[in-house]
Amino acid sequence: MEKPTVSRRRELLRFWLRLICFALLTAAMLTYATYVLTPKHDYGICSMINLYRQEPGSIDVLAVGTSLTYAGVNTNVLWEEYGIAAYDLCSAEQPFWVSYYAIREALKTQHPQVILLDAKPSIYTKDYSPRGRIILSTYGIAGPANRIGAILACAETPQDALGFILGLPEVHSNYQHMSLSDFRIPPDNGGRGDAWKGFIEMDEVEPHERPSLVFSSVRRNMNARQEEYVRRIFELAQAEGIEVMLLGIPNPDYAHDHMYYNALWSIAEEYGISGINYNDPSLRFGLRYSSDFADWQHLNVKGSVTFSRRLGEDLMERYDLPDRRGDARYDSYADSAAQWYAQYPMYMSEKKEGAKTQ
Repeated sequence: MEKPTVSRRRELLRFWLRLICFALLTAAMLTYATYVLTPKHDYGICSMINLYRQEPGSIDVLAVGTSLTYAGVNTNVLWEEYGIAAYDLCSAEQPFWVSYYAIREALKTQHPQVILLDAKPSIYTKDYSPRGRIILSTYGIAGPANRIGAILACAETPQDALGFILGLPEVHSNYQHMSLSDFRIPPDNGGRGDAWKGFIEMDEVEPHERPSLVFSSVRRNMNARQEEYVRRIFELAQAEGIEVMLLGIPNPDYAHDHMYYNALWSIAEEYGISGINYNDPSLRFGLRYSSDFADWQHLNVKGSVTFSRRLGEDLMERYDLPDRRGDARYDSYADSAAQWYAQYPMYMSEKKEGAKTQ
């Protein structure tokens, strides 16, 4: 066989270089198109994307879970009153299988002392996630392994997952709802900027009656896949030397959740993990069902302040968390809180302690 001449080899090299460049350019264009067409909701996608903008190793408390967490764990209150560097890595109706991959992704750049794990997914009975929730919960994850892992866990079959893994097939029709802000990299987080720590305000007020619930030890088995992934979370945290605190966030509909929470707490005990169920009627910390809820599930802004003040006390009592106020490395937390309190000055505490000397 005749060997290619030097000129022929050069021609082949140029051909393959052009082909590779074309492939890379096409991939880049499709990736950006997927990003533009992906809805930039703060309640899921943006909190994940914004995590990558945080100073590596700066998050001491990582709150992971559902909308109850992002509406309840007020990171600005935790910072302003206790100096706790906390971040809400949440999405609407986030199941434990998404929480697991979100935590894995977060641990690439962060090593929190405590993971606050929302107990709410223990009540979810479906084995897989609906389409809109898959997009909301996974499209912000940048790491391919964790993104694909989360998608595969959400979808019933690999065939169902393929469109979400490719990205564009599932969001291409969103062009009808696009705005100029969708082209911005990174997203503006609902106008909050990159100092935002994942807390989402719910300003509505919906009066409720205090639930009449007799606490008991009766359990209702969790969905098997939810149990599988919460065990994975516990094992991952223990392997990384991170404390986990289960979090039962107050909600007026808690009577429906009670037996599932009991099952979750029982599983956690196997790992030496505990938490606080703030729905316990013996815990009195000033929360008012008549004024502190936005709806039948979520705390409103006023409720988030009341709840987060108590949560901050309990975190400082349970764990040796540093007070980061006054540390220049944590200026973004101070900026986030300053921006938030400028909008809600009525919640500035008169009892706030000064920053400790670092």
